[in-house]
Amino acid sequence: MLGRVTCPKYLDPGSLVVYVHIDGIIVPHILIDIGASMNVMTKETMLKLNLQGSLRKTTTILQLEDRSTLSPEGVVEDAMVSIDSWEYLVYFLVLHPKTKFNVYPLILGRL
Repeated sequence: MLGRVTCPKYLDPGSLVVYVHIDGIIVPHILIDIGASMNVMTKETMLKLNLQGSLRKTTTILQLEDRSTLSPEGVVEDAMVSIDSWEYLVYFLVLHPKTKFNVYPLILGRL
């Protein structure tokens, strides 16, 4: 151990929460989960952003960790999401949760 240089250990920053623009509307408190392979939006958020015109039905069924299943309301295709100076066309699975989901209106996975 003598004479060896060790790198400093950094703390885990936790969940990354940012502000994004979707079709020109600022949406605060967006959770970015790099481990997720999909983007999720609540039905309430979809209605607030006026994206119901681009909602497409889907046959996808999600199996949750407790082995229960959930059918999404549909998929919102090609929503323009701006983070800082980067713009992405994103697909969102629209979920209608059984309980009030006020913490994060959107969860962005790998873009």
